[in-house]
Amino acid sequence: MAGLVIAAGCSNAGETASERQAPAETTTSTIASGEPTNDLDELVYPPDPALEIPADLELAFADDDVADSTETTPSGSIDSTPRPPVGAPTPAEGGSTAGYVGLLGFYTLDQVLATSPIDAPITIPGAAPLTGLPGAPAGPAVVVKIDNSSKARPQAGLNAADVVIEEEVEWGITRFAAIFHSEHQAVGPVRSGRSTDISFLSSLGQPALVYSGANDIFDALLLDQERVRNFSAARNGGYWRQSGRRAPSNLFADTTSFVGSGDQPPAWFAFRAPGVGATGTATSDVRVNWPSTAVRWQWDGTGWARTQNGSAHVDADGVQVIAANVVVAETAVVDTGLGDSAGGNVPEYVWAGSGPVTVFTDGQRIDGTWYRETLGDPAILVASDGTAIELTPGRTWIELVGPGALSSS
Repeated sequence: MAGLVIAAGCSNAGETASERQAPAETTTSTIASGEPTNDLDELVYPPDPALEIPADLELAFADDDVADSTETTPSGSIDSTPRPPVGAPTPAEGGSTAGYVGLLGFYTLDQVLATSPIDAPITIPGAAPLTGLPGAPAGPAVVVKIDNSSKARPQAGLNAADVVIEEEVEWGITRFAAIFHSEHQAVGPVRSGRSTDISFLSSLGQPALVYSGANDIFDALLLDQERVRNFSAARNGGYWRQSGRRAPSNLFADTTSFVGSGDQPPAWFAFRAPGVGATGTATSDVRVNWPSTAVRWQWDGTGWARTQNGSAHVDADGVQVIAANVVVAETAVVDTGLGDSAGGNVPEYVWAGSGPVTVFTDGQRIDGTWYRETLGDPAILVASDGTAIELTPGRTWIELVGPGALSSS
């Protein structure tokens, strides 16, 4: 492929194409501190415009080679209207983030992006700040980027996370940011970071970010988040390759290893008191669609059961993924200026400022608006009548979507 070749910050330098397609490992190996963990050794600038979209989209997505791109995504999939605010800092010419044209990397941590009409939620005494359940977990949160390609499933740890954020990456496929605070365990497959992660990381106190690595530009943006304790596998130990799985979807870690010390997360949601039901529109079927990922949540009387691309989405323990709440936040979607070597552009979901929100809780649908006043603040969920949207205590999934992705009945 023609073009300027730049080294990936988390690549396996010198690895051949045949080695990258090696059979699944039969033993578990430890990833030593500083050992690169990505599976492509080069990034290409710009992607070859003659490349056709591959028939197997997940094959293209399986590799984390994200490069500068001057191409645009298909018409209608990117809203490029929002721009950095006047006076926002810009990356230096030729600097480590030159070529990035998204929004989140330009915002300062305390920059006011919106003003909520109501106060932020507060932690319930004696309850976990992210779930509202009894117990007061100690230590900061751990955020793990988890693969959601077909080769990555079943994932480990999804049903132990307090909150899971689903975000689109290349080719309309999604990736998870699983937030662990109340429980800790082995999780994976661990994959790379994206600029969308900037939208929520700093609102978690001083979280640990656990990810396989990223290209130089995204990595520089993530390292620049001053509240975030960065544990990229490209620079840190504590990871291993899981037997029976193929690279790159075989990198695992135990969240216990990354808790450390730091500020705990604040309350992310307002929760209803025990025995109090939700008031909204009765709903039992929720569908969220990205170009290559169709998600369905069905109310079973006690929680929302997740189906993905027509099949029950089960965790590695064989249990279907269940959430007490599903929060669908509609955001602006902008181009990052980055793409993979197969021509797939990387979108950025700007979950900062304000936008429409739909909350599914207790078998009810509640519509309103989300407000993220700064990057350092959790989202404030406000119903159409101006009151706080209260969730069921328990696990919450947040779906970051663009316009038109949600339907329910």
